[in-house]
This record gives sequence, structure tokens and C-alpha cells, in this order.
Amino acid sequence: MSMLHYLNEGHGPLLLLLHGIGSSATAWSKQIERLSGDFSCLAPDLPGYGASPDPAAPGLQAIVADIAALLADRPAHVVGVSFGALCALGLARHRPELVRSLVLADATLGRATLPDDERERWLQGRHRLAHELAARSLDRAAEIAGRNAEPEVVQEIAHHMRRARPAGYMTVANAIAETDARPWLPGIGKPALIICGEDDRVTGLEMSRTLVEGLPDARIVTIPAAGHAPHIEQADRFAQEVRAFLDQHSASGDEAGDAALDPAR
Repeated sequence: MSMLHYLNEGHGPLLLLLHGIGSSATAWSKQIERLSGDFSCLAPDLPGYGASPDPAAPGLQAIVADIAALLADRPAHVVGVSFGALCALGLARHRPELVRSLVLADATLGRATLPDDERERWLQGRHRLAHELAARSLDRAAEIAGRNAEPEVVQEIAHHMRRARPAGYMTVANAIAETDARPWLPGIGKPALIICGEDDRVTGLEMSRTLVEGLPDARIVTIPAAGHAPHIEQADRFAQEVRAFLDQHSASGDEAGDAALDPAR
């Protein structure tokens, strides 16, 4: 049984929303507002984030196991941003029966292919940031958002970031450092929508193109005036793209009666 805290709102096909390394479940509030009329939106705090307990074990597979336990054998359409997209791919690889479709936004595919010294410098930077998120959240949020983001958007990204705790942040950083998801892609046959903010300076359009080229059934859309957090920066456009994609891949029969969990835990 998963001990993850989650937000859950709406009725209809199950929509699992997975946040990134510098974020939390509350970062999905705008999407829940826009999509919960037609979908049962389930947004967990990953281990070590928000109100969820610290990670019980290291590695991406342990995080994926917690997510799978939360689903409790109920298949979902899975939406992930940044590290959340890597979790979504991990779920599709290890528990494909739980995944109906994938929306992968501004994804990371891991950093295991980097030279050792470069990967170690990146990890050292993440370690410093993990213990300074409260003080540096606005600066980091400005790097995540598009160059022309409004101040209130940067403030919102920073707010969700401050719900991360060092234990969770570093578990995710280590999981990213030791993972290369590229070899998984040809074996993941779920329909996939790849979304990328046109001004993403964190993972960038090249990573999204790698996903489109590697996955058997994927297409890409870019969102103008958005950086690495298009679900927050351009919430209306993001929700429109997700809804249009899900309308193609949501059956009216077996999904219509999907039961919702408690609104929050």
C-alpha cells in the first residue's frame, strides 16, 4: 500500500499527474481546475515532497513502485513533467498494464550517459540546491520559467518548489544521475503526446525530439511563451492539448465508471 500523500478531484477516466524534481503535487492545481470536470485527477507528492514521507529506498524503481501502489491496479492516463515524465516512462516500462497513455512534458531521460566528471558536478550542484531551496527558490524558478514570464508565474513556481525536502530532492537527483531511459523507448508502445515549452532552458526541445523519435506512437506539440513548466505558465493551452489528446484515447465504457479516491490524503 502506498503511503504517498495525494490530491484527488473529479470524476471520469483516471488521470495521474506526476511532478518534477523542483516541484510538488500542488503544482498541478491549475490543471486539476481545468481537467477535473471530465477526469479523476490524481496528483501525488513524490517521496520526500510535500506531505509524503521520506523515501524508503533509493532509485527510480522504488519511486515507480510507490506510484504503482497508489494506483492500486487501476490503469491511468499518465501526465508527467520533467522528472515526472521519467517516472511515467518507468511506470510504462515496469508496469505497462497501469498505463493507458502518456503525456510527457519537458522530459528528462536521465543523465547516466554523461561523462563521470560532468555528472558528478551536476549532482554536487543539486546537493547544494537541495539544502537552499527556500532561499533560492525565486532565482531557480526564474531559470525554470520562460524568459518573459510574469512575476506572479515565477512566484507560483517557487511556491511549489518550497514544498520539496532535501531527502526527496536528492533521491530524485540521484535517480536522474543513474538513469538512461533512451533504451526503453522502442519497447513502450503506449500512445504518447510530447509537450515542450518553446523557451525551455532546462531540458529543451532536443530531449523532446528524442522522445518522438524513440517512441513507437508519439507526436509533439510546442507551447509558445512557456519554459520548463508549461502546465503552470500556459495552463489553458497545456490543458487544451492534454484534453484533445485524451479525447482520442479515453474509452467511454470501462473508464467512465472509474472510482475516485478520497479527495486528499
